[in-house]
Amino acid sequence: MVRLSSALLAVMLLVLAASGTTLLVPSQYGTIQAGIDAASNGDTVLVADGTYTGTGNKDLDFGGRIIVVMSENGPDVCIIDCENDGRGFYFHSGETADAVIYGFMIRYGYASNGGGINVTDSSPTIDHCIVWDCANGGTAGGGIYLNNGHSLIVHCTVNDNFSGHGGGIYAINSNMTVSSCIISDNYSTG
Repeated sequence: MVRLSSALLAVMLLVLAASGTTLLVPSQYGTIQAGIDAASNGDTVLVADGTYTGTGNKDLDFGGRIIVVMSENGPDVCIIDCENDGRGFYFHSGETADAVIYGFMIRYGYASNGGGINVTDSSPTIDHCIVWDCANGGTAGGGIYLNNGHSLIVHCTVNDNFSGHGGGIYAINSNMTVSSCIISDNYSTG
């Protein structure tokens, strides 16, 4: 089952990439958000290796687009460092499973309800990501927060996050699928 879902996701990524344009960050677009804003449904935003900080590289919002935002070489070398001020990604515009983030490390996020990633009224796919050392000041979902969504979280590591409730992942009114993930050493007070 895991092999089938991984193979299916790989095919989906290839189909999406083949059907749209590939936008390059930072060579064509200076920030990840600039690449997302320039993308149309079916496009891929390909992010080069590096550590991304500051405005335009955190609180990333797909704006309802059905796109793939992926790193060039994986989460060990493509890092979104939120600098304890904001989160990595914010999905809140009805994004579906065809809206994909792939291959990022999201670290040092600090935001209410989802220090690393907030998913509200959306159902994106989160694949091959590391959500590490994020917090939210005592509310819910230190690493990932889901509210009214049906996300697929696959091949991810969620560790060393802190929250009032759900240190690693907090889900309410949601049906999520978590597959082939490592969720460890997360803490909550509630």
